[in-house]
Amino acid sequence: MTTSVPLARITDGVIDPRAVEQEVWTTADGAMVTFSGIVRDHDGGRSDVQHIEYSAHPTAAKILGRLCEEIATETSGPAGRVRVGAVHRVGVLPVGEVAVVVVAVAPHRAEAFAACSELIERLKHGVPIWKRQLFSDGLSEWVGVGDC
Repeated sequence: MTTSVPLARITDGVIDPRAVEQEVWTTADGAMVTFSGIVRDHDGGRSDVQHIEYSAHPTAAKILGRLCEEIATETSGPAGRVRVGAVHRVGVLPVGEVAVVVVAVAPHRAEAFAACSELIERLKHGVPIWKRQLFSDGLSEWVGVGDC
């Protein structure tokens, strides 16, 4: 089920990367590039991240949708239209959970790779989503505050 509107969603539910791919891909696409951001157990020299809590501003989905449109337009070429989708999770995520999935599909690989890479970069720096890392000693740290 693909529409002309890019998939751009903030969710508190588990993200299945394959389901996101299915929402974006069509039979006209010969290339699909998927990026999954997964909660890891270390950051900033600390190896004891227990979980991450993601928070999003109420405008995050709208901004994400605008970025998806921009990327699709900028990376589409003479061979056809690039379609992209992005889903970011909010809430408390344990180590190993998928936090974000970005998918780009196109008739050919070059456009799909370029779109996927550019979208995750812009998402990280332009969508008001912040994370709070909690460590095994009970300390926590906010990451991303001030990036947007």
